[in-house]
Amino acid sequence: MKRFRPSREVIFLAALLLLLAGFGAFVALRQEQLNQAQQVFTPYSSHSSRDNGTLALYEWANALGYRAQRIENTAFGINDDTRLLFVFAPRIALEPDQTRQVLQWVERGNTLVVADSGGLLANGLYHALKIETTALPSSAAQNALSQPAADADIQALNGESYRGLETRREDVVPFMETEKPLMLRVTRGQGVIWILAAPALLNNENLRNPNNAKFARALLASAPPGSGIAFDEYHLGLKPQMTPSLLSVIYNTPWGWGLLFAAFALFGYLILNGQRLGRTIPVQKTLARRAPSEYVVSMANLFRRANKRGMVLQHYRRSLKRRLGRPFHLDPDLPDERYVELLTRMRPEIDRAELTQILNKLRRADTSEADLVKTVEQAVTFGTRNKASSG
Repeated sequence: MKRFRPSREVIFLAALLLLLAGFGAFVALRQEQLNQAQQVFTPYSSHSSRDNGTLALYEWANALGYRAQRIENTAFGINDDTRLLFVFAPRIALEPDQTRQVLQWVERGNTLVVADSGGLLANGLYHALKIETTALPSSAAQNALSQPAADADIQALNGESYRGLETRREDVVPFMETEKPLMLRVTRGQGVIWILAAPALLNNENLRNPNNAKFARALLASAPPGSGIAFDEYHLGLKPQMTPSLLSVIYNTPWGWGLLFAAFALFGYLILNGQRLGRTIPVQKTLARRAPSEYVVSMANLFRRANKRGMVLQHYRRSLKRRLGRPFHLDPDLPDERYVELLTRMRPEIDRAELTQILNKLRRADTSEADLVKTVEQAVTFGTRNKASSG
């Protein structure tokens, strides 16, 4: 019996049909994503009057005499007069510099409320605070506070949650728990952070419940009367419109999808027909490789000839601040006095005077090579010497 072997044309046709089916599924999925992104009523938006919006909380803050404001359609930033910030279920990830800006704002004595159940999109604030979300064995439509959050008597709160919170931090205070904590309170600097795994606790629908309203009122009361209260709409999608790149146009438009399909089909045809995609490059039998030390020596000689001692000192100054402050997420670009103050507050064993002296030496530009080598050695061994002495 003769074995059936499909010809190259049959294989190409089958592959083309599979590619077409996959392309059709991609177009349908992407079109649905675009339609959802263009919806006016974004979940947990302070513009939305639907049940899953937060317009009621926004208007209530204004009615109580606060100056409610939205962070939207501009570069992300927090006004100096803002004392309370709500961040609900971000649809756009917070960038590291934005996360650092928010946490530094909290440290100055302000209050942050982060309400996010987690999921596919990682929350930069949760990551910075070393908090994770995990699926609950079962969801509950009502949950009671495990300890008082206000002077008022608050019973069970409405707000279904499917995920809980996990952390190894020992400075958190749980305020609501089922199998896992649903609400945590974290003190940071002079400020406070409330972390809610159930953002539905504060939406329009559940604020009709008197207990949810009492809890929301307690959060609003953490801001002084008449101060600013901000709602983060930026990370819900209301960010400045940017000129689309070629890649985004290809990925988000029908004609771009057609180009992708044609490129995949052409590439598959060339592969199946054994066409070369470029000329053959002969491989050298022996390839002399330079040692890494040669690169280091050559760069050192270039810096010496260019008299770039100040640049070298600046590099080691930033490396020292980055290495010492990494465990505490300190910004190495902070002024030296502020940086030393924050670092020694968290690591009292560090010699503040010695660190200040080293940083001052690393700021100098007019130094000899001998002083440069000595200063760099002090900067490189500073942290290790402290650890060895403490051990």
